[in-house]
Amino acid sequence: MRRIAVPERGAEALFGTHDENLRFLEDTLKVRIKSHGSDLIVEGEKAGVETVAQIFDQLGELMKDGYAVAAGDVRLAAQLLSQDGGARLRDYLMKAAVRGGKKVVVPRSLNQRVYLEQIEAHDMVFGIGPAGTGKCVAGDSLVLTDNGMIQIQDLASGTRRAEAVPIDVDVVGVGGVEPATLLYDGGESDTLRITTRLGYSIEATPEHPLLVLEAGGQLGWHRADALRPSDVVALQRGQCLFGNRVGLGWTTRISPHDRCSKPINLETLDEDLAYVVGLIVGDGCLTQRNRIVLSSADPEVVSRFRELAARLGLHVFPNGSRPYDHVIASSGLYQLLERMGLSVGTARTKRIPHAILTAPEPIVASFLAGLFDADGTVEGRDGVITFSTVSLRLAREVQTVLLNFGIVAARGIKRGRDQGRRHYSERLTITGIEAERFDALIGFRLQRKRSRRKLKRANTNVDVVPFLSGQVRLAVRSTVFSHEEHKVFDDYQRGRRRPSYAKLEYLVALLEHREATDTALQPLKQILSEQLLFLEVADITASRAHVYDLTVPGTHSFVANGFVNHNTYLAVAQAVSALLGKSVARIVLARPAVEAGEKLGFLPGDLQEKVDPYLRPLYDALYDLLDYEKVSRLLERNAIEVAPIAFMRGRTLNDAFVIIDEAQNTTIEQMKMVLTRIGFGSKVVVTGDITQIDLPAGKISGLVDAISVLGGINGISFVYFDEKDVVRHKLVQAVIKAYEAYGAAQTPGK
Repeated sequence: MRRIAVPERGAEALFGTHDENLRFLEDTLKVRIKSHGSDLIVEGEKAGVETVAQIFDQLGELMKDGYAVAAGDVRLAAQLLSQDGGARLRDYLMKAAVRGGKKVVVPRSLNQRVYLEQIEAHDMVFGIGPAGTGKCVAGDSLVLTDNGMIQIQDLASGTRRAEAVPIDVDVVGVGGVEPATLLYDGGESDTLRITTRLGYSIEATPEHPLLVLEAGGQLGWHRADALRPSDVVALQRGQCLFGNRVGLGWTTRISPHDRCSKPINLETLDEDLAYVVGLIVGDGCLTQRNRIVLSSADPEVVSRFRELAARLGLHVFPNGSRPYDHVIASSGLYQLLERMGLSVGTARTKRIPHAILTAPEPIVASFLAGLFDADGTVEGRDGVITFSTVSLRLAREVQTVLLNFGIVAARGIKRGRDQGRRHYSERLTITGIEAERFDALIGFRLQRKRSRRKLKRANTNVDVVPFLSGQVRLAVRSTVFSHEEHKVFDDYQRGRRRPSYAKLEYLVALLEHREATDTALQPLKQILSEQLLFLEVADITASRAHVYDLTVPGTHSFVANGFVNHNTYLAVAQAVSALLGKSVARIVLARPAVEAGEKLGFLPGDLQEKVDPYLRPLYDALYDLLDYEKVSRLLERNAIEVAPIAFMRGRTLNDAFVIIDEAQNTTIEQMKMVLTRIGFGSKVVVTGDITQIDLPAGKISGLVDAISVLGGINGISFVYFDEKDVVRHKLVQAVIKAYEAYGAAQTPGK
């Protein structure tokens, strides 16, 4: 046991809201903490008690020196001191911290601290990042692919822990449909389950990046462990990407000694079969005795069940003890349904069969129609659609599949009583315009449920865009309006109202009509075009799971790869600090556009539209560090420039902080070209991950090649220059000489 004195004025900040930091330390370090006034009594394992003591002693000393403890400092301190018991928090939180605009960026590991120190001390720093193996999601996460929705663990068949294997599947990300190249098996890991206001959830490792809407109205990436309740996360919806698998190719295998079973031959999964499968998942089950049971008193439902049996030459018979149970006894049909992915067991283990998740859109819609005909209801007063199940997995999967259709459903708990006992079930609720989408895309097949649907005025309160007041204000200021027109924007400029997408479309059209500037309109148009669903974080729960990660080259959501603590993010923070401190005159951020081969002329749109998808992660970092208006002004003055590497050819960059991101995807020639652009008074930081190279076959990474050539240069990790280029920096000569020597050693006969 140990008593720890905590500064009275700092107790609230150190303990966290509702003592959340104390609970975190108890769970993480396996200790028990009791508060006694402003003191703490800590009991448990010696190492854990000692770590808690160091955390509060060191943070207490920092507070005496005027340091203001931030929300995540206690968790960061626990992480650092668990890794290195001798770590000095002062070195991380004060000495190595970078004041990058509106944020103070703190290194979260020894290597990150050294990295920041090297950027400060040298004119050329090359950071080689590790593979993003820590940034994983739980195995039961549904990944939207060109083969339909597939659990990520099902893509990992045959992998071993800490192994990355090639994969050939297209997935959906921020930039659209893109090929995935690798799948990584992260093994068992600590995770966080993030649940939003409407019940959408994802389970991921603490390092996993999630797309969020910042308070300034910009999209950015936050680690899961950096999220807090009321933060706004962004979900994609309405991709309508479905599989194409309809083949069953099923012929029942029947023992020659079995004279009772009838062979079942089904070649394809059609809409009629999918509908009945939905009925069975909703109101039926597979028993252990090769029986398929449907429990329903609805004549239409029973009729559809009998039609399937007749189609297969089977019979439906009643269960004598249960008048509403209708039974098909067929080992052949049982085997078929089991192979399709129907669960055998209790109602709590129900799920959407994998054959449905990978099927075309009409088949998925028919399955959902059957499921809602079985377990869905229509509230008589307002026509609200609900779906209830005791299976948490089924509820989450149905909610996710509906989102692929563009239908938003709220998930919650339904409380009731069953035979005198309390009964809890999962409940999905679809209202307003979302219910209209359900009618149009899926719909009820039962006449009694269709007739109860009443189209009410759409309630858009659940689907609004927050944090746009600053961007609306900037757009309004870029043009001229009449007094009456100004009234239209007033509530949205002041943040008193949040626009729905329909209202935002109207506002953008009005701004375009009044010729607002493209720079001011671009972020509003981006939000409007992507139609993301913005939801507040409601709950964050610690857990453990087997986790996996996908490597998807290009513009998808993983491209940020943990941007909040990615090496690039730290470099951008250092660059912003240098610009605001007037150490440099401008920032230049560049990365290769691998998918376009750096030849962007064939892409549609103007220059900005061509390059923005490839450069979005860099914009995300800027908007996370600076206010939107500040970034816009700096971009307009060319004090910040974001461009593909190809656009740096033939230029000289003086008094600039240059960051080359994703350098593993540069060729040798590109690496030479970029680094010989550096002029006097400039600093260059090159970041890349040599384990995630996405160059075409046969192309050698400039980063990999440079490591071999220049590893021994004092003050430089790697660079590549050609002597015919103009020498613009005092380090260039050393680089050229090193490459000349290396080239001579590698050339036969020299």
